Amino acid sequence: MRAPVILCYHAISSSWQTTLAVSLERFAAQLERFVDRGYVGLTFAEAERRRVAGTLPPRTLVVTFDDAYASTAAAAPVLRQLGYPATVFVVGDFVGDDKLLHWPGIDEWAGTAHREELRPLSVDALRSLQGDGWEIGSHTMSHPSLPDLASDECLRELSESRATISDYFGGCATIAYPYGHVDQRVAALAAQAGYAAGCYVAYSHAIDEPFRRPRVAASGTDGRMREWTKMAPLPILMRRSPLAPLLGRL
Repeated sequence: MRAPVILCYHAISSSWQTTLAVSLERFAAQLERFVDRGYVGLTFAEAERRRVAGTLPPRTLVVTFDDAYASTAAAAPVLRQLGYPATVFVVGDFVGDDKLLHWPGIDEWAGTAHREELRPLSVDALRSLQGDGWEIGSHTMSHPSLPDLASDECLRELSESRATISDYFGGCATIAYPYGHVDQRVAALAAQAGYAAGCYVAYSHAIDEPFRRPRVAASGTDGRMREWTKMAPLPILMRRSPLAPLLGRL
């Protein structure tokens, strides 16, 4: 069965030295390589729909952004020029609120010169992206590691975020699991919450199910060789091979 390449980005910044940020120039260069290889761009929800229908193009790229940093909007002109849409996964507690994003893993930046990097996309900015063909998906209500939660709390995080995003943007079909953490129980709860698909991050893409679609994580701290191992055609094929779990451990 055909499978899209799903890239996972976070912030767009050349000054924020973190794994979460990629410079706009590097972002553009990465996507231009996919254009040169003939990849068609789809949102995550549309790629899933066409995958189920059996009409997915032979080479499909899905560009996703987690957390909905305000800097994500800087990627829009590049994507528009290349003819690619994107999917941005929003944390429900910050929709319509100008407070800085905060959860374990990014809180350390709140007291630094980079605190404004934690500013979220506004509702107007998200609607503008939606008007550009972007999909607005869920990243839960508060960005917890879902496998660590009791089932009722996990379902609340999934359901309330979907409802919140639907209220603002007219629908919410997909979920990206915070920190890339998901197991069979969480995947089943995502289905129960009404999503059409969910995605995670892992080296091995051996698990590729509707509620556990694997993504490749882009990082601003990757060297050129590590970037190649993530995005070049041969490594992409290797991720999908039976040897992928072993290669991931290496």
